[in-house]
Amino acid sequence: MAVTNESVEVQVQISQGPVRGRREGADGRVAAFRGVPYAAPPVGLLRFAPPAPPPPWREPLAADGPRGTVPVQLPSPVGALMGDPETEQTEACLTVNVWTPGPGGGKRPVLVWLPGGSFLTGGADLPRYDGAELAAQENLVVVLVNYRLGALGFLAPEGAEPATIEGTGTELTFRTASPDGFTTNAGLLDQIAALRWVRAEIAAFGGDPERIAVAGQSAGGQALAALLALPQVRPLFRRALLHSAPLGMAPLTREAAAATADVFRTAAGAAGPKELRLMPAEQIRAAQQHVLTRPRPAGDVRPPFQLVADDAVVAADLARALRESPPLNGTEILLGTTRHECALWFGGQPEGPDRAAVLAEFRAEFGARADEALARYTAAAPSPSRALPSAFEDLKTDAFFAAPTQEFAETLHAHGARTWLYRFDWQLPGRHRVLRACHCLDIPFLLGREEARRAPVFDGADQDGMTRLRRQVRALWGAFVRTGAPAPESAWPAHRPARPAVRTLGGEPSDTVHDTLLEPGREELWRARTRE
Repeated sequence: MAVTNESVEVQVQISQGPVRGRREGADGRVAAFRGVPYAAPPVGLLRFAPPAPPPPWREPLAADGPRGTVPVQLPSPVGALMGDPETEQTEACLTVNVWTPGPGGGKRPVLVWLPGGSFLTGGADLPRYDGAELAAQENLVVVLVNYRLGALGFLAPEGAEPATIEGTGTELTFRTASPDGFTTNAGLLDQIAALRWVRAEIAAFGGDPERIAVAGQSAGGQALAALLALPQVRPLFRRALLHSAPLGMAPLTREAAAATADVFRTAAGAAGPKELRLMPAEQIRAAQQHVLTRPRPAGDVRPPFQLVADDAVVAADLARALRESPPLNGTEILLGTTRHECALWFGGQPEGPDRAAVLAEFRAEFGARADEALARYTAAAPSPSRALPSAFEDLKTDAFFAAPTQEFAETLHAHGARTWLYRFDWQLPGRHRVLRACHCLDIPFLLGREEARRAPVFDGADQDGMTRLRRQVRALWGAFVRTGAPAPESAWPAHRPARPAVRTLGGEPSDTVHDTLLEPGREELWRARTRE
């Protein structure tokens, strides 16, 4: 059959039943399947419970629409910059989107993406996450995962119990002792269930279950760091990619999570667990908005709903949990940051903090060396008028992202993984140039479609230059997913503490290799702080 610009149906058979997708694009090179369930809808008594197996079906599941499913969430300020459309939301969101050059034609490497969004927003169905172009260019199967967000995924009242993960790999199951059905880290358990489903079912889409790479960005990256410490989960993938993981943000304590849950329950008008399980989703959203608008210290961007240290699935110290887990021998890991992560949150503010407030932040990090540290940070400011604001942004970038990612890479190497480090340096031009190389900026250079690259944040950008960088990033990441190395050793050496190597992308000059994610003069400050 000749393939035209119009979509052409394609069907696969998975364990639950037949799934109908559609071929897309001018040459029909990619088949898309949107909204395929990997677990039962988490509604009613399952609202806060571990994910349950998906029910089977007989008639073909219609996964051939232009959209899949969007988890329940509040509007995102980042979404406005990125041009996210307003779409219908649903709690029946435990689904994946799959793009494949197959399904026929052999086993292709698989990239599974765990989206970020501060555990509060996002999902697989945003234009910047579309996987069709990447799948076609690199001959990969691309899978985007939805999971429960905000209170629905990470509410942990006092009576919540951690799940026990029994078995391993595709045989793992969840067991919980909570009499009220509340499970800590339900959204993380969703991700595990999705990986279990991908490993079991991806061959039907033309994917190779022996070559699965899992990527997590932002909150998804922190979640992936937690998953790396779980030996029951590791057989579900071979490689890992951590994009902009906020590894300097520790999981919430049980006490802090319970206190937030109390505020949430009161705002929702719920007397107890039963009311929370059965109230309308809009009431959940309103209570969550109340929690999010509470006053917080300046510079605190930590989400109120996130990973909770339950000592069963999530540890209080993710790096220590990794060190105490079985070795990562044979695992390849690619991780890195954008150069100015926290400019996303602070760069657009009309007035930055004054010198006293900035110095207080530096004292909290560096103690007696605060003045010296502030001088080093302001020396790298893009302009004198931006000296204090950019120093504040860069301090937060290093505290939450760069310094802990550098340390985590060394932990990974010491624990047996082969590790590559990168830093994305491409900066925004025009009216958004104050955001520099901010958080989330790298995503449309790997995933996404044309609509995402025309988002407001890219106004004034050189589209030809973006196209060249996008092809380069996709080729490097595609090589890593296929082979476990993004480039030959001469172009991108593996990172070793004795021979540190960080590949830069998109900056001036581009494609250079540095010895740290941190700017010159800063690494010594952070290493001294770590030793104290």
